[in-house]
Amino acid sequence: MKRTRLCDLLDIEYPIIQGGMVWIANAELAAAVSNAGGLGLISPTASMNRTGDQVENLRKQIAIARGLTQKPFGINLPILNNPQIEELVSTVIDAGVKVVVTAAGSPALYTNRFKEAGIKVLHVIAGVRHAQSAERRGVDAVIAEGYEAGGHNGLDELTTFTLVPQVVDAVTIPVVAAGGIADARGVVAALALGADGVQMGTRFVATHECAAHQNFKEAIVKAS
Repeated sequence: MKRTRLCDLLDIEYPIIQGGMVWIANAELAAAVSNAGGLGLISPTASMNRTGDQVENLRKQIAIARGLTQKPFGINLPILNNPQIEELVSTVIDAGVKVVVTAAGSPALYTNRFKEAGIKVLHVIAGVRHAQSAERRGVDAVIAEGYEAGGHNGLDELTTFTLVPQVVDAVTIPVVAAGGIADARGVVAALALGADGVQMGTRFVATHECAAHQNFKEAIVKAS
């Protein structure tokens, strides 16, 4: 597979990021993806009940991941309306994590703190103006997430392969395509449009390591 700027930025073999799915992107999944040459992401709420403590859970997940891989992995950190965001930011920095993906909020809030700690920052965007703003704020790469994505999205409702080339033309930093990409054809198509890599979430749900319920995994495998 082609080595891209994303590989160099994140010190990974393949330009593939596993999406930080809120309740199910656990340490075991992230470590497996990182060991396979991509970048695994952990969610602070992975494998946690809804009344649990995100900070303690994140510390636990980071410790588990470090016991399973020596490769880089990252943390997915939604910013907006998160009552523990300040503590989570400090936890990520204190733990010496190498990569953070921020979303659902302004990258201006924490990018400088992360970068001062030597952490690479990727920010999820759903439109060109947000990508340009993120670049001005100093993020290292943007994740252009189209309407097909399973995660939260913006109001523009652009499809991934409509959004990606627009963002590629508008910024100079690496662009990661996300939303509806699930196989090699999607990866090749994203790279052909100028992306430096892809982020896939749902595709990784159907793995042994993922914290999703087995019934859900089987439903994905059986889908056409």
